[in-house]
Amino acid sequence: MELGTVGAVLAFAIKLEGTSAEFYEEAASLVQDSAVREDFVSLEEAKRKRKRLLERSRREYVNEMLLEPIEGLMGSDYLIETELTSDMDSDAVLRLGRAAEEHNQRLYVDAAEKISHLPQLARVFRKLSQDSADHILRLGSLIDKPGSHG
Repeated sequence: MELGTVGAVLAFAIKLEGTSAEFYEEAASLVQDSAVREDFVSLEEAKRKRKRLLERSRREYVNEMLLEPIEGLMGSDYLIETELTSDMDSDAVLRLGRAAEEHNQRLYVDAAEKISHLPQLARVFRKLSQDSADHILRLGSLIDKPGSHG
C-alpha cells in the first residue's frame, strides 16, 4: 500500500506504534526472565506514548496538510511479521523486537525526509527515529548478554 499523503503516513505510523505496543505486551507475558520482562513492559509503555505523540501531532500540526501528496513511501516496506508463539525463547523474541524496531526506524527516517517541508512534523519523525535507534541498542544489549535469559 502506498502511503501517498501526509495523513496516510501518520495513520500508518499510529497503527504501527499500536501494534508494536501489543507486541511488547504479549512478549512480556511470554518471557521467563524478569529483567527482560521489565524491559518489554517499558518498551510497551514507550510505544503507547509514541502513539499518543503521533495522534497529537496529527491534531496539532497538519490539519489541511493531511491530504498533501507525497511519493515513494510504501507501507509494505516497513512491515514485519511479529507473531509470537509460546515456544519462542527470550532471544527469539528479542531478535524479533529488534527487527521490528529497525523497520520502524527506517519508516521515520524516510518519512522525515519526505515531509521536510513540514518542519514540526519532520522533527517528530526524527525524534521517533532516534527513539527506535535507542530501542534497537537496548534490545541488542539484552540479546548479547550471556546467560541472562533463555
